[in-house]
Amino acid sequence: METKTWFGIPVKPIEEVLFPKHKATLYLTHNEHKSYYQTVKDAIEEKHPAYDKEDFISPEDMQICIDTNECWQLHWYPDTPVGSYCINGSNLKLVLERAKEIDEELGNT
Repeated sequence: METKTWFGIPVKPIEEVLFPKHKATLYLTHNEHKSYYQTVKDAIEEKHPAYDKEDFISPEDMQICIDTNECWQLHWYPDTPVGSYCINGSNLKLVLERAKEIDEELGNT
């Protein structure tokens, strides 16, 4: 694969900069609960699989999601179609930052 450059400086493809490494699937979703005519609070309380309390960045950020009725989700399979990570958060920047932290923990830097 040819290395891309910008004014002679090697650059990585945007997907390598923004998203964690993944050899299988990656999903980015915004406000899935609205597809079911629910609020974030409803989705959490009714135990919708995409709204597991453990997947939120923090309890405080989960409360922001509830208060604003906004939720970003990044779900990816780093190595195989078995074993995945899921992060829910109140804004895309926080979700991507947490994903990068996990990527570093996995040694994918």
